[in-house]
Amino acid sequence: MAVVKSTVRSVYRGFLILFALSFLLLSTVLLLAFLANPQLMWESVQQAFGMVK
Repeated sequence: MAVVKSTVRSVYRGFLILFALSFLLLSTVLLLAFLANPQLMWESVQQAFGMVK
């Protein structure tokens, strides 16, 4: 039973780390895209969420 608990804990910790890294990567990509061309990024966001007038 202890082996199962240890394995589940390791998998859970791995998923948390993977989720955190993917969130950081997504945030970095969005920030770089915004810094590269803020106007185009804003237009893309407006188009994606249907905020176009």
